[in-house]
Amino acid sequence: MSKGTRLRGPFISAEGFQIGTTDANAISTSELRVAKATLTSAQVLALFATPITVLAAPGAGKAIVVERIKAVTAGGTAYAGIAAGEDFAVRYTDASGTIQAVLETTGWLDQTTAQVRTTKPSGAAGTALVIFTPVANAALVAHMLVGEITTGDYSILLTIYYRVINTTAL
Repeated sequence: MSKGTRLRGPFISAEGFQIGTTDANAISTSELRVAKATLTSAQVLALFATPITVLAAPGAGKAIVVERIKAVTAGGTAYAGIAAGEDFAVRYTDASGTIQAVLETTGWLDQTTAQVRTTKPSGAAGTALVIFTPVANAALVAHMLVGEITTGDYSILLTIYYRVINTTAL
């Protein structure tokens, strides 16, 4: 191939799956997307009992797959009453949905200064989430894994990097 040759996709892997495209006009349902959500301090204090939707369900036959989550706090009165295992999670649907990512709250929400944390998909207790079954048409919610934390007065700004995939047969 000579220099300057423009490749046209989609490209197909040996297994027969589309792995990319260089056609600027192609629209892929697996493009990397970004969403932002802000959780108020009142929402953070009630996250165990009341999960908060941070990304709406994508529609029938589609599922959200998280690539990375960034969480930023501006600082203020530190959250207190953080117990062992009381971690911040993003999961499908509700408090019992499949966990997509976990952030340790100790050393993060119990701080008074501005903090930035990032995580890749992980299961409970931060274990690697290597294989999971995507849930079609499910929202992503923020949730506290074990009980409510107390006090604290600052918001959490979440930036969610994700893809939407088709869950129907290829």
